[in-house]
Amino acid sequence: MPRPRTLIPVIALAVLATAGTAVAANAGDETESTAVQPPISQPREASAMPTPTASHPGDLGDAQQLESAALRGTGLSIPAGWDIVDVRHEQHDDRQVTVIRHQPDSYGLGGPHSSLVLDEDGTILGYTRLTGQGSDAALPDAAASEQITLDFLRQVAPEYVNGLSVEWVDQHDETVTRPDGTTVTVSGMKVKMHHDDGRYAWVVVGADRSILTYERDITWDSSQGRRGTQMWLHDSWIAAHEGAGPQPDPPYALATS
Repeated sequence: MPRPRTLIPVIALAVLATAGTAVAANAGDETESTAVQPPISQPREASAMPTPTASHPGDLGDAQQLESAALRGTGLSIPAGWDIVDVRHEQHDDRQVTVIRHQPDSYGLGGPHSSLVLDEDGTILGYTRLTGQGSDAALPDAAASEQITLDFLRQVAPEYVNGLSVEWVDQHDETVTRPDGTTVTVSGMKVKMHHDDGRYAWVVVGADRSILTYERDITWDSSQGRRGTQMWLHDSWIAAHEGAGPQPDPPYALATS
């Protein structure tokens, strides 16, 4: 059963529709299609974001303090003016984690967001920044993306990076739904890595050489041909987990409510 949640009740999530497209996977690996993922939330007009308030005293302040300490010195950031709209206590395999979600002045799964997954020690297990701003700039090539990734990891997880080996580098696309219902494709170069402990990590590097997404300590469920670790950065998986959307196809993890 999922662990108890602590939510900041500042918004009602938008009504959810379709999840991701099918992607191919090989046992022991997670080979994603470069096809654009469709939006999962129905369009919703922009509205002012209320001031977040925690359902339990201290949750919001604790989340802000935990996040600030985790991001310090990493080069990762949250877009200016994006408030915390959701704090939840969940599982990352057998580890308890805090999932912190920021959004701008519009909201809904499938829309712009920046999210963090932090363990009890403040280790960053997941980070994403999807602003809904596309770019016509050229993506870095594979060699540059790999170098940017390794430089980033030496800074954010120096004790972890030495156990990693790069498996492949390829373009990765995400679709973000804007408040007016239009969509934009956010592209980056995904550097997929395998760790000596048997788990996986990856970094998605944007056209501006910034880090768009980072995940680590990800397990693979060979019996299911799917990712084993929960997917708190991925809105179509969250929709399925909440019972508000269909189960994503492999290699997405099974989502149980």
